[in-house]
Amino acid sequence: MQEGQKLYKGSFLQYIKMRVLILIDGDNFKNGLQNVSRDKKSNRVLDLNKINPFVINYLKNNIQYKDCKLMHLRTYYYTGMYTEDIIKRAEHLKGKKNNFSNKQIDSLVEYIKSQIKNQQKFLEDAKNYYFLEIRTSPLKFNPSSLKIYQKGVDVQLAVDLVHFAYTDAFDIVVILSGDIDLLESMKSVKNLGKHVIIFGAQSVTSEEIKREADFYIDLERLSKKELNEISHIEK
Repeated sequence: MQEGQKLYKGSFLQYIKMRVLILIDGDNFKNGLQNVSRDKKSNRVLDLNKINPFVINYLKNNIQYKDCKLMHLRTYYYTGMYTEDIIKRAEHLKGKKNNFSNKQIDSLVEYIKSQIKNQQKFLEDAKNYYFLEIRTSPLKFNPSSLKIYQKGVDVQLAVDLVHFAYTDAFDIVVILSGDIDLLESMKSVKNLGKHVIIFGAQSVTSEEIKREADFYIDLERLSKKELNEISHIEK
């Protein structure tokens, strides 16, 4: 062996560092997590303190990445938010011609107020998590049905996904969502040479998304132990 020559053992991949970005559609993943809960009577929620190490360790156990040096960059969590504007619009319905009683409207308003308090606690708790950013957009309100719904969160996630790819901010993106609206952005990102991994439940993940992903992690195939490693049961 010549002087200065190194003897490399194992795969050359152990010398490759791959940057990992995690994008979470909060509502989509929450629905999937509840659908696969082993105890249907429980309310299982994603634990943002656990998800980052779980994803990295899960990838390391995959044959394609087991010899890579995986470096988690940042996690972005996307969610819709209840607002005071929704309360005002709901209360404005009182005394107006509609199909709802004041009792129904008052009940909705109290529910929204409780959700706003929960949101405030969530945002405060999120400040304690490392490498996490919360991206929010206001929830929408339909006065003709008293329905509150999320719109635009998937678009925000898709725009960020493409932006981060074009600025070469990551090598691997793990998306906790199965929303079909992400399909075209996934294709664009893959064309830039990025790896796209989808992590979600079958019930909320479209077949097109599964096929387009480089790697699909099915929540329904996780053991109870693994579910406990990414979530907790809310009392």
